[in-house]
Amino acid sequence: MNPAELSRLIRLTVVAVAVTAITLIGMVLLPHDRYVLWQSMNTEAYARLGWMYERIHYDTTPVDIAFIGTSHTMNGIDAATLAQDIAAEGVRDPSGRCLTATNFAIPAYGRNLHWLITRELLRTRKVRLLVVEVFENETRKAHPVFSHVADAGDILRAPLLINMNYFPDIARLPYRQLSVAAESVWPEAFGLKRAWSAADYDGSTVDNTRVVNVGGKALSPFRDHQEPPADLQKAAEAHVQTKNPHVLGSRFAELEYNFPLHYLNGILELAKATGTKVVFMYLPGYGQADRPTDMKPYRGYGPMIDANAVLRRNDIWFDDAHLTARGAAELTSAVAPKIAVAVPGAAVNPTPGPCGDRAFGYPTRPSLQPFRTR
Repeated sequence: MNPAELSRLIRLTVVAVAVTAITLIGMVLLPHDRYVLWQSMNTEAYARLGWMYERIHYDTTPVDIAFIGTSHTMNGIDAATLAQDIAAEGVRDPSGRCLTATNFAIPAYGRNLHWLITRELLRTRKVRLLVVEVFENETRKAHPVFSHVADAGDILRAPLLINMNYFPDIARLPYRQLSVAAESVWPEAFGLKRAWSAADYDGSTVDNTRVVNVGGKALSPFRDHQEPPADLQKAAEAHVQTKNPHVLGSRFAELEYNFPLHYLNGILELAKATGTKVVFMYLPGYGQADRPTDMKPYRGYGPMIDANAVLRRNDIWFDDAHLTARGAAELTSAVAPKIAVAVPGAAVNPTPGPCGDRAFGYPTRPSLQPFRTR
């Protein structure tokens, strides 16, 4: 290749790189509707993100108690029953209003998505008590759907150490922005909503302890399957044997857990800035320790709420990580009084008035379509 041809090749390469970079940047900067963005991840129970956006931004029902966590909380805490139990004990806010409880948990581990949901909530609503789920140890994994709903800046500014999803999330960002921009122009063509309507709303509190459901459709059969105790014990022992809380050794724990603690601390900072009280709730899988392996991240936030006496039982588990509907009812009943006493400003009224039909917000969508296997 002579010098002229080489020079021409270099110029073409530079132009191609520049055009590609400008195109990708342009895709990232495409405008979109954030309501559409939060609806866009509509796979199975992840479609709860769209409901969360509606609950936060369009449903004006107060959010007194909010739960943040994984499917352990989503399938284990019936927020509507918890609020009713608290009300039945006569607990009211200073104005005499009954307290509400809303479950914002979503399947899979990943503190980055917990932080994202918390930020959306606390920037928009006044929350009295934030109940943050804790499991045996902080997970080092990023949440698999974080990049589907996070703002572009959140993805670009995510911590690099140790974040195995950092570069894949950035690589997916241009196409995601292009997709959401197209969906924002014509949401209906993609099965999404252009505007919120109370007539097409799952309700202020959606219960996923009996049937996992989104958009009026059951995504699971009734959760009455009970894992045989022998199988449950075997799975629990296997979980303990494969768990390694210090892959890099305890000496480098701070580095190893930099990613989850970055977002957990972000949640705590948001709560402090908005005057929201935080309590931690320990919900491990079956057969696990009665407390997390490392308590340092949770110090200074009062006693950790637990229901170990309930979780030790072997007759209420759907599998080694999730409770049956009956188990969830018992868990909800066990933690309700502990949560009630943690709500700032709440007190027992010796002569409480009735809560009223709309005290807990919009009722659950009545048109729940039954689960059908594919």
